[in-house]
Amino acid sequence: MKNNLENSIKESVKGYELPYDPSAWKAMSKKLDQVMPVSPKSNLKWYLGGAATIAAIVTTIALWPSDKSTSNESVKTAQNEVSNTNNTINTENTSTTTSKNNSDNTNTTTNDASTNDVEVVNDVNPVKQILNEVNVITPLKVNNSNQNTNQSVNPISYTGISPITSKKIEIADINNICLGESISIVNKNDVNLTVFDPNGTKTIIKSNKTTSITPEIDGKYTIGYTENGQLTSKSFNVVPLPKPDFSIDDQNSYENGLPSINVSATTSGYSYTWDLENQKGSVFGKDISVHYFNKGSYKVSLTIQGVNGCKGTETKTIQIADDYNLLAVNAFDPSSNDNRLNSFMPFALTQRNVDFSMIIIDPKDGAVIFETNDATNHWTGTDKRNGQMVPANKAYIWKVVIQNPVKGEKSEYKSTIIRL
Repeated sequence: MKNNLENSIKESVKGYELPYDPSAWKAMSKKLDQVMPVSPKSNLKWYLGGAATIAAIVTTIALWPSDKSTSNESVKTAQNEVSNTNNTINTENTSTTTSKNNSDNTNTTTNDASTNDVEVVNDVNPVKQILNEVNVITPLKVNNSNQNTNQSVNPISYTGISPITSKKIEIADINNICLGESISIVNKNDVNLTVFDPNGTKTIIKSNKTTSITPEIDGKYTIGYTENGQLTSKSFNVVPLPKPDFSIDDQNSYENGLPSINVSATTSGYSYTWDLENQKGSVFGKDISVHYFNKGSYKVSLTIQGVNGCKGTETKTIQIADDYNLLAVNAFDPSSNDNRLNSFMPFALTQRNVDFSMIIIDPKDGAVIFETNDATNHWTGTDKRNGQMVPANKAYIWKVVIQNPVKGEKSEYKSTIIRL
C-alpha cells in the first residue's frame, strides 16, 4: 500500500510544469503593484528565488527513496522549506510595503481579479497536493490478537547467541588405570560414547548404559563423542604392569630347626607380596624364607607394586623332596659315648623355641613309658613304670604335640624310635 501511494506521488509530479496563463500573471502583477508598488529596485529576484526553492523541494520529494521513515523526514523538510520561503517572502513584503494606502477602488478591482487568478494557481499547486497526500500516510498496524498460539514460530537468533541450547554432554573423568584392570564406565547421556585404544580400536558405550571394559594394551586412551565431524573427548592412560622375577635356592636348609628355602625378588618395586601354596595369608618382603613341611610341588607367587601403583605377579614352582618330622632320628644306643646318640629327643625341638609335650608309648599295651615338655630332658630308654631299661632292638612310638606351630605347620608329629 505504501509503495502504491509513493509511486502515485512520484507519477503526479513527474514532468510537471506550472501552466503559463498570461491573464493570471497579469492579475497577480496588478495585485502586487497595489500591495507592493513597484519601486526602482524590483523584488523580482525574491520571487524567482522562492519559485526555484519550491521547484527544488518538488524534485527532492519526487526522487527521495521509498523508505517510510525517510519519506516522513523528507516531507517534514519540504514543509519547513516552504514555510521558510513563505516567511522570507512575507518579510520582504513587510519591508517593502511603502505604498499600502493607494486608491481603494483600484485595489478592490485588482484584488478581485487577483483573488480569482490566485485560486486557480493554488488549485494546481503540486507542492500543496503532495503535502496533503503525504500527511494521510499512517503506520501499518499488525493485529496479533488472532494469532494461533499453537503455531511453531522460529525463535529470533542474535549474533553469538544460540536460540536452541543443547543438553550438556557429560564425559566422566577416568584416572589412570593399570593394564588388565577392569573399569565400569557410566554413560548418563542420550548419545553414545566411544572409547578408542592406542591402536584405534573402538568400544561403544551406549547411551544411558554402564559398560565394563578391560584394556588389553597400555598407552593413551580417549573417550568422547563425535558431533558435526568433530571429536570431543577426554583422555586417560593405561599404565603397564611391572614384571616381577625372583630366584629360588633349591638347597633345602634348616634354620632354627625349621625347613627353609630362600627366595629373593630380582625386580625392584614399591612393595613385595608373596603367596605360598597350602599356607594361609601372605608374606611380605624382598627376601624371605619359605617353609614347607611335606614333600611335593608348591607354587610360589610374587606380586610387586610399582611406583605408579600398578601391580604385577610372577609365579614359580618349588620341589620338596622329604617330609619334615622335627629332624628326629629313628634309633639310639644308650651305651654310646656320643651324647647325640645315647638318648632320644627330636633335634628340631632343641633348636626351636616352642611349647610342646612328648610321650613314648609301648606298642605292646599302649602304655606311656616316658613323657616330658622340656627339650633338655631326653629319653634314655627307661620305663617309668618300673624304672627298668626297655628291651633292646624293639621299636617304640613317640608323639609330639606343639602348642605354637608356625604358619603352615601341623601341630602334631609322631613316628617310631628303636632302642639299640
